[in-house]
Amino acid sequence: MPIRMTKTKVFNHFTYSSESSMLTSAVAAIGVKWIFLCSCFTLFDTSLSLSMTEVRIPKHILRYENAVLGCKYDLDGESLYSVKWYKDGFEFYRYVPRDMPPGQVFPLPGVDVELLNSTDNLVVLRRVSLQSTGRYRCEVSGEAPSFQTVSGHEDMIVVVTPKHGPILTGGRPRYSSEDTVRMNCTSGPSKPACHLSWLINGIHVNRTFLRQYDPVIVGRDGLEVARVGLEFRVRRKYFKHSDMKVKCVSRISSLYWQSSEETATYEKPQKIPVLESRETVVTKSRLRDKAFGDNQLKDGGSSSAAKSSAMLLLLSLPTLEAILPLLFEFLCQYCQFNINERQRGHRTLAYHGYCNYSDGR
Repeated sequence: MPIRMTKTKVFNHFTYSSESSMLTSAVAAIGVKWIFLCSCFTLFDTSLSLSMTEVRIPKHILRYENAVLGCKYDLDGESLYSVKWYKDGFEFYRYVPRDMPPGQVFPLPGVDVELLNSTDNLVVLRRVSLQSTGRYRCEVSGEAPSFQTVSGHEDMIVVVTPKHGPILTGGRPRYSSEDTVRMNCTSGPSKPACHLSWLINGIHVNRTFLRQYDPVIVGRDGLEVARVGLEFRVRRKYFKHSDMKVKCVSRISSLYWQSSEETATYEKPQKIPVLESRETVVTKSRLRDKAFGDNQLKDGGSSSAAKSSAMLLLLSLPTLEAILPLLFEFLCQYCQFNINERQRGHRTLAYHGYCNYSDGR
């Protein structure tokens, strides 16, 4: 009996141990399956959760125009709790379907919401101003129990365009080789500052030709005046058919584009006669005049001397304006010479008459 009892106890203990390990294995297997199923459900729920599909905000818009902000989302079977709009972190519009009315506006500088035309997907801003520039964010929330929230944002810039095109200064109508072009292009007041670019014969210039200047703030609205300089050494290759077209383009995004252009012609350098050639001509002229004067002196006589001096003066002065005074002087001297000769002749006759009269007496 004791032996049997011992065997029975050992058998009972072995049977109990086997049942316990089987139960533990079953519980572990159920736990693994449960974790796997929870993970699958979690992935499935995430793929079908609330999502933002599009945030549509104009990047640039002209001042005093109406801006339309769009926000599209996918609820994926959930109920909408609210749609909220923010500018630079401050809420200005809220849409809650269960409220009456569902739309609500919060005052904010630079934001004027048209409540009647605004919905959960669209918000209309009336006559935007420079204060309307900023970052706009749309936030969508689902109903309980998840209360999931998604959001998206974009920046909007309000533009003030210049009242006139760019102004060019410093240009010249003609250039020759080795001259230096120095020009400035100045835009009209705008917000933001215009982007200025230079072109020569329709081709953008090398950046080394540009002279950059900081924008100048003007007016109460803080508008900006942009200025860019152009400086380069003239080369013959810059001229097409002897013309060089220099253009400045002023641009703000796709809302504003204006240009100004000037045309310069190519001027060939003029050849200046060398100094030696002039001296050679003058020397030959002087030698010729001297030879002529020597010949006249050999002939003798006061009249010949006067005539030769006048002729020398005439030959040395090539222009008509210079000849006329000398000619007049020559005529005066010639007349005076004739008068003197006549007076001398009368005195000679008077003397001979007086001598004859004395001899006869």
